[in-house]
Amino acid sequence: MHPTIGLDNQQPDPSRLLGWISYCGIESFGSVMVSLFWSFANSNISLETAKASYGVMVASAQVGSIIGPTIVNQFASKIGVAKVYLVGALCMLLLQCTMYNYIMKYGAGVQSAVPEATGKKKEKPGILEGLHLFAKYNYVKGIFAISCLFMVEVTIVDFTMKVLARDFFADKYPCEIGMSCYSTNGEHGMSESATQKLTEFMGFFGQATNTLSFLFSLFGTSAIIRYLGLRLTLLLFPTMCLGVIIFVRLYPSLNVVFGAMMMLKASSYALNNPTKEILYQPTSTAVKYKAKSWIDIFGARGSKALGSLVTNAFSDSAEHLVSNGSLVGMCVASFLIWNATFMGRKFDDYTESGFVVGEDTEVQTHEALEEQNIQMATIQNEDKDTSCAMNSDDEEEGDDDDEDEVEEEEGEENKK
Repeated sequence: MHPTIGLDNQQPDPSRLLGWISYCGIESFGSVMVSLFWSFANSNISLETAKASYGVMVASAQVGSIIGPTIVNQFASKIGVAKVYLVGALCMLLLQCTMYNYIMKYGAGVQSAVPEATGKKKEKPGILEGLHLFAKYNYVKGIFAISCLFMVEVTIVDFTMKVLARDFFADKYPCEIGMSCYSTNGEHGMSESATQKLTEFMGFFGQATNTLSFLFSLFGTSAIIRYLGLRLTLLLFPTMCLGVIIFVRLYPSLNVVFGAMMMLKASSYALNNPTKEILYQPTSTAVKYKAKSWIDIFGARGSKALGSLVTNAFSDSAEHLVSNGSLVGMCVASFLIWNATFMGRKFDDYTESGFVVGEDTEVQTHEALEEQNIQMATIQNEDKDTSCAMNSDDEEEGDDDDEDEVEEEEGEENKK
């Protein structure tokens, strides 16, 4: 609401720090809070329960995602954008009260009694442990690709839609002489009417997208996973992404890009998010929390940054952005299709064998234990080693003793 650093100042300026703080604060909240919630859920929910309930959980989250854009769409032009923003800030305070009441009722979690029983102090994990797990296991790398790389495509298409929408409303409600948005150097800002209409448009986009996500999540996610199985469901989202981007490249209009973003956002919430969370089931607690934190926070933001590099490189015109950005999106989608095939196969192998990615023990199944014992016995035979760890002289004497025992046994057999 400040007249200079706030929204009342309609002159565009990259040094408007309040805008940077707002964007970074909201993006950080989405990275940290959502990541921690799913880490908690994955550690306390079985695989079968996850397949049945993750769709409903995502659908419940969409209720708030529908209410927020509805408020924006209905009240932005009536009370102003700044006051609508204040409503969102108050919702964050309401969230803190909800979390506090939850902890007071259910507790903050039961701490392990193992350190007290053994008398050993629990070693604190290093800050890079999650990154080490990511580098060590290809399965974790695959989860990273499914979780984050699609954001490169979404960032490109989303920025394309906003550029087209800005140009549309700026032309429909132009900045004229005498308005505060008018500048003598020719770099005019958006008029107040154009800003309000663009805000209402984005509110309507949020309504439509999250309503579609709600319906997909409530009625489609669990049913699709049960009917197609996780392997085919993993392939469904990147295949849809590829088709949507090709369609945008062929028909680059605001309505087409609007529909494309609806499909990408809705399917990412309803299909990609639940399935990639299910992929954490055959992983250790360290992977669920430490590696997942690196993936969701740094990986997701890094993917958005990569997509922004593409949009920044081709943002001189909407046509240039669509033609070049779509090529990058198609390449990413093609890679994600290959990665989904790999991850679906690995998930089935690990769940069937009981293998847990990231466990400290190297042998996790009975078959693997038998194989290890056979390999150890083979090595010992080749090295002529025994469990008594005799030296070479002892081994020679032991060999002579063995020959004498064989001769005695043969003599007894002859007597018999």
